[in-house]
Amino acid sequence: MKVLTAVLAMLLFPVGPESGEQFFSDLARQSKEVATVSGTFVQTKHIKVLGEKVESGGTFFYKRSGNVRFDYSAPKVMSIIMTTSNIHILSMGRTTTFSLESQKGLSDLAGVMEACMGGNIASIPKTYKVTYELKPDRHKLYIEPKNKNLISPYTRIELSLSKGSLALEELILVEKTQDYTVYKFSGITLNRSLPASMFRP
Repeated sequence: MKVLTAVLAMLLFPVGPESGEQFFSDLARQSKEVATVSGTFVQTKHIKVLGEKVESGGTFFYKRSGNVRFDYSAPKVMSIIMTTSNIHILSMGRTTTFSLESQKGLSDLAGVMEACMGGNIASIPKTYKVTYELKPDRHKLYIEPKNKNLISPYTRIELSLSKGSLALEELILVEKTQDYTVYKFSGITLNRSLPASMFRP
């Protein structure tokens, strides 16, 4: 998201005429005003061993700091809520909760998701490396574990933003099995009022 790219640019990447100095400068100014992000998403899960893909979709919400919610409307109605301490899965009237304190892999995932959605660089675990690449039509970030043996559900996370509007466009989660999930975002709205109750099961 905007905040993430700005902070990463300032802390991790050399800024010069060839690296989008004006882009990062403008983004840094805008990012301070972003408190919430919401929109719609289409999720496509690619399953390598079966040669299949499964598509679903719905709406997503982010509220600073550390609150992320995905509401799935098709093909199955369910919600996933991430906070700074737990991940809640709401489905068929039941809630399943996982503590981030006791599960390192989920804790890392929550930290990376916080960074992707809201731009808090401190939430990216130090065991991950982040690189930036300017594509012809987008800005792209790659987040990967420094240690390949690290307990993590993903070997790589990719984040894409529109080159023109800087809007969040795509998030790719690559698993150790080589399965991967692509989230395509649209209808992005900033600073919509989101009640705290949205991020409680």
